[in-house]
Amino acid sequence: MSLGKANVRDTGAPPPLSLWRVRDFVIVWWAQVTSRVGTQISQFVLPLLVLDATGSASTAGLITALEQVPYVVLAIPAGALVERWNKQVVMAVGNFLRAVLFGLLAGYLLGGGTSVFLIAGTVLCSGVVYVFFDVANSTVFPRILPAHELARASGWVEGTTALTEVLGPALGGALIGLGANAMQGAGYAFGADALTYVVAGAGVLCLRTSLRPPVAHEARVSLWASIREGVGHLLRHTELRRLALANFVNIAALGTVWLSFMTVMKSEFHLDSSRTGLLLALGAASGVLGSFCSGFLHRRLGTYGVMLFTGLGWAAGELTMALAPAPWVAELGLALALYVAPPYFSTLYAHRMTIIPQELHTRINSIYRLLAQAGLPVGLSIGGVLLETAGPRPYLALAAAVFLATALTVQLRARRTGTGPYGA
Repeated sequence: MSLGKANVRDTGAPPPLSLWRVRDFVIVWWAQVTSRVGTQISQFVLPLLVLDATGSASTAGLITALEQVPYVVLAIPAGALVERWNKQVVMAVGNFLRAVLFGLLAGYLLGGGTSVFLIAGTVLCSGVVYVFFDVANSTVFPRILPAHELARASGWVEGTTALTEVLGPALGGALIGLGANAMQGAGYAFGADALTYVVAGAGVLCLRTSLRPPVAHEARVSLWASIREGVGHLLRHTELRRLALANFVNIAALGTVWLSFMTVMKSEFHLDSSRTGLLLALGAASGVLGSFCSGFLHRRLGTYGVMLFTGLGWAAGELTMALAPAPWVAELGLALALYVAPPYFSTLYAHRMTIIPQELHTRINSIYRLLAQAGLPVGLSIGGVLLETAGPRPYLALAAAVFLATALTVQLRARRTGTGPYGA
């Protein structure tokens, strides 16, 4: 058996569904697209608003980061709690609460308010609500779709997420321009964000699939015991543990792709911000294309084949940027790195949702999400220091080596331990 060819398509596998005809999938997908457009608007506007109000880049960065703090603190207990609740209710309430929070903030700013503390409080409260919403939302597809469609469905989400990352800032900039000043313009932007949450929440209420807990939890089982069961299952499951660690390393390394590319463009090729931004946008378009190939790649290569393919793609993309003699060559490296990212994330999601028992989906997935949230700042912190001390080209070569080593280690460990697709 060749390396990475496990879990390839079975000739007896059912044909792909027309996802457009799966009503509840379309509702969840559309709700996610709508709310994410609003989220991208707010994430674009927030640092600009704080920077304008305080003149401090560090304050802007601190307040922007506040929304991520609750995830680190609450992700694991939230996973255990949401497992006991109706996820449809959690998602709807989460959307409506964020609509209220940003609607009130919009009214405050449009009324002439300028308090940075109130803005920070709103961001923090939104972060708390988002934790519960996200751990529910991230485990809905296995209740709506068969297992063989999870990679393709997740690929759709990855693709539309990439589109919202382009659309949101554009809309945010336009909405700010409607105001007489930055505060008023931000009020319009946050108001638009609130409306997207109302639309998303209303859509979630229309779901017909039951999202109640699959197994009734006994009242005497404590929350701590439920958390311990989920963490213990992850630690005992060799394949899940290995994939969780690999995902953390990959996200930490991947988190610096944009920063590395911008550093190369500025320090090596002396491009201005506008030209660098254009190249970044063109590179991001490849991620959209990659997302819609996720289902095909998963069917052709299998789970571990896709993981090897993406690891090699990331390594090749980073090495291309490290050795690039011209900006367009570095752009090709960026495009390759961003192209293979959506197939990786969608395939890993589909695989872990298949091998995790349904009654543990939310608890274990919340740990994965926590590691992902932690991997990004860790990677940015270490990467930022290395970029400054070693320079962009040596750092990119090092990142390529990390991606390659991670991909090969996952494959070899799976073969050696006889777990996952290499088992009997």
